[in-house]
Amino acid sequence: MTKSTSEEYGTFDQEINDFFHDPLHVSSLFNTCLYQGKDIIKPEELTVTNPKIKAYTRDVLMIWDGIYGIYYLGIENQWIENYPMPYRILQYDYLVYTSQIKKIEKEHAQKKDLKSSEEFLSKIKASDKLIPCITIVIYYGSKPWQTNFSMKDLFDVKDEHHVIDFKMNLIEVHNDTHRYKDKELDLVFSMTREILHGNFTKIKETYKQSISKQVALVIASMAKDENLYQQIKEEEKEVIVMCESLDRMREEAKSAGKILGMAEGMQKGKMEGLAEGMQKGKIQGVTEGMKKGKEEGILTILKSLLKKELSDSYILEITGVSSELLLKAKQALN
Repeated sequence: MTKSTSEEYGTFDQEINDFFHDPLHVSSLFNTCLYQGKDIIKPEELTVTNPKIKAYTRDVLMIWDGIYGIYYLGIENQWIENYPMPYRILQYDYLVYTSQIKKIEKEHAQKKDLKSSEEFLSKIKASDKLIPCITIVIYYGSKPWQTNFSMKDLFDVKDEHHVIDFKMNLIEVHNDTHRYKDKELDLVFSMTREILHGNFTKIKETYKQSISKQVALVIASMAKDENLYQQIKEEEKEVIVMCESLDRMREEAKSAGKILGMAEGMQKGKMEGLAEGMQKGKIQGVTEGMKKGKEEGILTILKSLLKKELSDSYILEITGVSSELLLKAKQALN
């Protein structure tokens, strides 16, 4: 049975989150994207911490104790554009600060060391400081992020100069041109980018090296490709050549294409039969019948391809149908 989208994304989430629990990957990501490639953040200065605050769980959260002091570093993964994302990141960061404030207030209440009226009003001392939080959003969609990049983008006002803004740090993998010092991170992002663009010939020519099975699974997860993910998962070796797995997947896609060609031939025969019916004078309802018959025929094809456990991206590539029609086929199959 074909996995649901939520199940697929849950698996992909876990693979990517595990990858970014490695301090080497996180330090390379932040150093490259925020510090112009300088080695400001050292891997040994990073510690994985609990990402859950109240009812919210972040994808990745680390503590950085380095040259500039102590920071929280967060990562949020996105496969589709989320319109209120700047607000969501602001909310996540706010929760990090709220938990710190509550902890400081509790400590002072236990010590009973607040003396001045200002301290009693504030429930903290002027010397108390918070740990700042920096979050990077990594977007794995094949289309550009088009709408909201900051809180100001969510407002519809003419005067924005006096509004306090909050701009999110966004990395779009499909057009990311950064070069990362961490070779695994650089390979993961660059190969994912080529898969998102369908540049399979370039992948075959460029990425001939062997890589770990775990890294290959991360690439398939970032590309949201269930079929490629399953192919790699079934590999017995722990070191694989990515372009070979892609070749095997393309061969399966070609086989699916043959099925599609046969179905299209059948569909053409149905259309010719309807046209013949029109010539015989059976005009009433034929137009509606043609539309309905065409969609039903396409849905039958799509359901056949889904049963073969081909990924959504390859079915869309082969058939050229809309994602809405593919979703309709999935719902009919379930």
